[in-house]
Amino acid sequence: MKMPLSLLSLPTLLCSLVFSTVPLCADHHAKGDAPLLQTGDRVALVGGGLIERARLNGYLETALTAGAGPKVTGLKFRNLGWSGDTVFNDARSYFGKPKEGRDRLKKIIAEWKPNIVLLNYGAEVALSEGRAWTDEASASKRSAGDWDESVAVFLEGYAKMIEELRKDAGEGLREIVVVSPPPLENLGRPLPDHRASNRRMAKVRDALQGFAKENKTRFVDLFGAMGGDEFDGKVSADGLTHDGLHFTQMGYRALAGQLALGVGYGTSPSGPLADKLREGIIEKNRLFFHRWRPANETYLFLFRKHEQGNNAKEIPQFDPIIEKREHEIEQLRNQLLKNSQG
Repeated sequence: MKMPLSLLSLPTLLCSLVFSTVPLCADHHAKGDAPLLQTGDRVALVGGGLIERARLNGYLETALTAGAGPKVTGLKFRNLGWSGDTVFNDARSYFGKPKEGRDRLKKIIAEWKPNIVLLNYGAEVALSEGRAWTDEASASKRSAGDWDESVAVFLEGYAKMIEELRKDAGEGLREIVVVSPPPLENLGRPLPDHRASNRRMAKVRDALQGFAKENKTRFVDLFGAMGGDEFDGKVSADGLTHDGLHFTQMGYRALAGQLALGVGYGTSPSGPLADKLREGIIEKNRLFFHRWRPANETYLFLFRKHEQGNNAKEIPQFDPIIEKREHEIEQLRNQLLKNSQG
């Protein structure tokens, strides 16, 4: 029986995830599915703040790249998370219309051509309680009249997003994985009591499970895996989040382990070499972030490029540096997996 997130003991949880006796490479065919990751795969991680913040600690990529096993090589990951993002991607817009955000995601997907896309959306539905959503057709706001309409608008936008991802990624896209949001955590006053939000989150999870099947994608129930179904509202003794919503570094460690299990992999090895691998991933993510989202983008590419646009030529210079880091990551990964198999 899974323990509620509010009652999880942090040391117990981490021991179960990191020192589990589950083999590093779990049976991918337990449910009739082929292994998620294959040699040379390019993986895009897409979602809101939960995904974007994952780039800062590296646990998610470490769990997936190690979980794929020694026979799978040459994996590359790109974190395309964007805080505040929804299935309409309007948070990705800087100065233009909401459609600019969707176009920004389309552009990077078309350039990266991922073989695997992991999507994490839905928390915004549970937290919004049916308030304003983006009507993509008119690029304006509309208010869902009730909960059912709110979910319907969300799923409609999600389906459209997946349709465009498949088109932009091209024939090389092999799988899309829909990941349900994890439960919220109660940390006591003055922070909110999240029982009502988690009840809505459970309904979002249920809707996403059917949605994933209809849209021919894999589904990972991160809500259930993190104890959402047993959530009873009690105050957490060992918090995995800062504020009930945003996960701590150790919270991400737990999330990463559950996500890896959800796609058929075992838990990742621990130790100094695993830490070094994760540090390499964090640095690679930092470099890619500045390649993809330079802080002075207004001057480089937008309406002030007449002032410093000549410096835009330096942005592609990140590419060989990132490739070097990825080569180092591959070497560390191979050494880690060799040691764990020995």
